[in-house]
Amino acid sequence: MAAVFKTILHGFLIGVANIIPGVSGGSMALALGIYERLIAAVGNIGPGTLTAALGVAGFRDGAKERFRTEWRQIDGAFLSWIAAGGAVAVVVFSRVMVWLLDQWHDPTYGFFTGLILVSIWMPVKMIRRFGAVEGLSAVVGLGLVLALTFSADSEQQLSDAKRKVEMKQAQIKQAAAPEVAQAQSPLGQAGATRIAFYFLCGAVAISAMVLPGVSGSFIMILLGAYFEVLQAVNDWDALVVLVFMAGCAAGLLLFTRLLKWVLSRWHDPTVAWLAGLMAGSLAALWPFRKFETVGDDNVGLVRVDLDWINPPTDANTMWTLIAFLVGSGLVAAFIKYDQAKAQKKGG
Repeated sequence: MAAVFKTILHGFLIGVANIIPGVSGGSMALALGIYERLIAAVGNIGPGTLTAALGVAGFRDGAKERFRTEWRQIDGAFLSWIAAGGAVAVVVFSRVMVWLLDQWHDPTYGFFTGLILVSIWMPVKMIRRFGAVEGLSAVVGLGLVLALTFSADSEQQLSDAKRKVEMKQAQIKQAAAPEVAQAQSPLGQAGATRIAFYFLCGAVAISAMVLPGVSGSFIMILLGAYFEVLQAVNDWDALVVLVFMAGCAAGLLLFTRLLKWVLSRWHDPTVAWLAGLMAGSLAALWPFRKFETVGDDNVGLVRVDLDWINPPTDANTMWTLIAFLVGSGLVAAFIKYDQAKAQKKGG
């Protein structure tokens, strides 16, 4: 029972991480020490999984035993509890996180900065032999995330946020005047090429989200599909959403298989690269930023973080530092606990 609760908690923390802008679920899974198991489990899902499930649904002979075998192969119980914890986080913690980011923005980021910083030790200790190749891999991973982070244009981010607010305002006006014809969806105006593009965007975005420190939504903005997909969700355009979700599913299954294979062939350089990605995410988590607020009372106010600034000498900085120490202290305590438990088993 304790193991189940721990797995649900891991899923909950991964779900919370996905809610926080700048924090990825991949970083949290790596910090918790379950990244490789998660990648292996998802990577084992394939046509055989669907066949086994359909066999049970069709009450075929021997279907239950085949399904049990497949369930063990994909680590089904582990994935189910992770998914349950993640779902609880999204449903329950979303409002709490919105409040925290609104009222305690800098301390919230300070907490996660401390958590991620100390957690880098988790992938580092997984490396069996750290040599020149592993060092180069870590530097490449670090450079990749830093390049993505600093390539973001502040003015473009502000413009994107205003565009998002305008979309919400248009949606409210449309709801108030239902007689106004709904605009045709992006997919409705496109042919097969555009449909394939939405599918590809889903695959690339979910693949990015699997990696620690990489934002799937930021990748979609770079691809130029973020607002089109968001508009489709707002308009309940099932076709666009289904095509995008199909791309996400395909990307998740294919990319996790690739990552699983790479980990099995080049474990240490790959883990070092992942650790570099994780370290690079700290730049995006820097709490102290210039910012502007866009929106209104009808659609809500949205904070847009702009340029990095030095921490001022005030109460906010003090609380941010305290939150940083709490986050780093929690991870350090968990690491010590796991080490003590491992020594106890070994002794």
